[in-house]
Amino acid sequence: MLSPSLEQYLIHIYELSEQNIEIKSSELTVAVNMPLKKTIQALQRMHFQKYIVYLAYQPITITDKGKEMARYLLSRNALIEEFLDILQITEHREEEKEAMKQYLSQESLEAIDHFVCFVKQYPEIIARYKVYSKRKMRTKILEPLSEEK
Repeated sequence: MLSPSLEQYLIHIYELSEQNIEIKSSELTVAVNMPLKKTIQALQRMHFQKYIVYLAYQPITITDKGKEMARYLLSRNALIEEFLDILQITEHREEEKEAMKQYLSQESLEAIDHFVCFVKQYPEIIARYKVYSKRKMRTKILEPLSEEK
């Protein structure tokens, strides 16, 4: 798998390639807001892993393997967004998304995918969950954790 920063680069490269935009390392540096040296190192790593073709002073091209990985990453990100929407997670949402992207196993992601598809097929479940959540039920599995001040 790719590191979070390499994922970001690959997604940008994929999106630009889908728009038939010639991709240069200097423009990618601006898009991801990273120093040129780090961008070149990232491009070299992705080239070595066969996600892209990177040659100095040449446009960057994405391989079929890179396209497949980028589509997977985009779908994983969309799945996590939908899951957090269902759970009505708003506080620390970005941190939650990043943690989930990095630490959930493929098996867990597939189970979440299955659950999200199920809930979308039966939207009344979401409505019932919202009512349940508002009631602040006393029945819980997770023990409360005292907040330190």
